[in-house]
Amino acid sequence: MNAMKEHVLQHMIRLWNNWRGSLHKIMKSKPFGDALRDVPRGVDTSEWEWLVNEHFLSHKFMETSKRDIVNRFKLSMPHCTGSKLIRKIIYELGGKDGKPPKMDTIFFETHKKDNKLVKPETNAKYAEIQKLVQSDSSLTYIEVVENCFGPQCKSHVNVFGGGITAKELKGGNSSKAALLDRLNAREKENESLKRRMDELENKCERMDEMESKY
Repeated sequence: MNAMKEHVLQHMIRLWNNWRGSLHKIMKSKPFGDALRDVPRGVDTSEWEWLVNEHFLSHKFMETSKRDIVNRFKLSMPHCTGSKLIRKIIYELGGKDGKPPKMDTIFFETHKKDNKLVKPETNAKYAEIQKLVQSDSSLTYIEVVENCFGPQCKSHVNVFGGGITAKELKGGNSSKAALLDRLNAREKENESLKRRMDELENKCERMDEMESKY
């Protein structure tokens, strides 16, 4: 239960950060006066004013935002998956049927553009991963990653992005079967949590509509 609780909390944090990020995009897309006046739906006016003045326009936030932009430009092989989680891609590419994709397939699917790899360095890394996977099919995901990209010590794992941590890939039984079981279980949890949040959001919208009528 503790492991489940931790996963759900981490997922909720990502949802919260993504939602707050969408609010930041709204704020940046308009002149300051219009952004402050046009309060997004579902956000309290006083909370929106605080978020814009005290958070989005704070020195710390703006410095972090600039640094993140610079870091993204430095990435030589960025993902091309948009907001879609790597975990979801693995699940759809056979994970849900007990046949997880190989590491080279995951790399290709997360870095392709118009169904092909464009950059020379991306093609070179793909060839390296393919060669390693073909030479030893028993290697786990984390073993392939560390062979091709070096030790993974942080929450961000090459190829997997921020959706799957190095600790998760290395923890306990790191076999492909055990990893697949964890991925499938968490994907089902994500789907269940999303359904519940959608139901709650729809319920809140219905309540708002009823209140507006009276």
